[in-house]
Amino acid sequence: MLFTRLKSSPAVLAIIAIQIVLYIAQLVNPDVADRLGLPGRAAALSERPWSPLTVIFVHELLVHVVLMVLMLAAFGPLLEKSARAVDVVAVYLLAGVAGSLGMLAATAAVPAWAEDGTIVGSSAAVFGVTAAVLAMRPSSRIFGGTTTQWLAILVAINIVFLFSLPLGSVGHLVGIAVGWVYGRWLRTSSRLHAEPMV
Repeated sequence: MLFTRLKSSPAVLAIIAIQIVLYIAQLVNPDVADRLGLPGRAAALSERPWSPLTVIFVHELLVHVVLMVLMLAAFGPLLEKSARAVDVVAVYLLAGVAGSLGMLAATAAVPAWAEDGTIVGSSAAVFGVTAAVLAMRPSSRIFGGTTTQWLAILVAINIVFLFSLPLGSVGHLVGIAVGWVYGRWLRTSSRLHAEPMV
């Protein structure tokens, strides 16, 4: 059923394809992640000014790629069906870039959170897409739970991880917030044209 939804979701398929292609490219040439990843310190952004955008397409571990692809495949088609393909792309990019900038701001505000090396991952962007879907249908049930329960789980997990992975959690929470705002805007602007089918 998941793959059936994906067939009618070209925007989600395109994002997934980019993630997979770049992961394979990283296996062939590890420098890809270094060039596209986000620096762990705000001061290093000038060396890779494109990285707040490109980081949301690269991953370090196969398990992370698989989890993000599955989550995007589960929630992305619901957004694309209820709104438009351009909204999927917009939420993904806005939540992802906002998450990146949130992490960089956190490293500037709390120097102890700064990391040596490069940060990679699409979690902020994917969580943004998920939050947008949840915000669009606040009273709906999705995948066996209410939208409120799913949102609470997303936020709670990231608050817990603030203690062990503070930088990533900040990015994730910013992505969730941006996605939620975008989803609420979609709902109030009456641009939704179908109930999500789950």
